[in-house]
Amino acid sequence: MRNLKLLFIVHFFIIITLIIPSYGADVAKIAILDPQKILDKSLLGKKMKNELEKIGADFSADLEAKGKEIQKLQNELEKLSSLEKASSVENTEEFDKKTRMLEIKIYDIKQLEKKYQNDFRKEEIKRFNYTTKIIQEILDEIGKKEGYLFIKNKRGTLYFPEDIDITDKVIKLLDARHKKDEVKDSKKKP
Repeated sequence: MRNLKLLFIVHFFIIITLIIPSYGADVAKIAILDPQKILDKSLLGKKMKNELEKIGADFSADLEAKGKEIQKLQNELEKLSSLEKASSVENTEEFDKKTRMLEIKIYDIKQLEKKYQNDFRKEEIKRFNYTTKIIQEILDEIGKKEGYLFIKNKRGTLYFPEDIDITDKVIKLLDARHKKDEVKDSKKKP
C-alpha cells in the first residue's frame, strides 16, 4: 500500500513536471501597425507629402497660366465677333485664325493636363514605393530583433490592446534613419 502511494506520488510529480513547461512556453508575439499615422507623423512621410504638394502646385500654376491665355483669346474672339457684324473680310479671316488658335490651345491644355496628372501619379507612386520599402526594412528589423510572429496592419483589425501597437516605435526608427540618410546626402553634395 505504501509502495502504491509512493508510486502514485512519483507519477504525479512526473506528470506535473511534463505539463508545467508547456504552460510556460512562449506565446506568439503579434504587433499592430498604423501606416497612415506613419505617413502623417514621420519626417519622411511629411517630406513626401510636401514634395507632392509642391509638384501639384507647380502643375496647377502652369495650367492656370495657360487657362489665362485661353481666356484672353476668348475675349479677343468676342470682340472680333462683334466686329464681324460689320462684315469685313479681314475681320472674318482674323476671326477664323483666332478660332483655330483657340481650339489648338484648348486641345494643348487638355493634353498638358493629362500629362501632368500622369506625371503626378508617377511621382506619387515612386515616393510611396520608396517610403514603403524603407518602412518594410524597419519592420523586418524589428520583427527579427524582437521575435514577432507577424506584424498586422491596423486597418481591418477590430480590437487590439494598445501595448502591441508598434507604430510610434517605427516612426522613431524611420525618423532616425531619414535624418541619417539626409546627412549622407548632404555630404555627397558639394
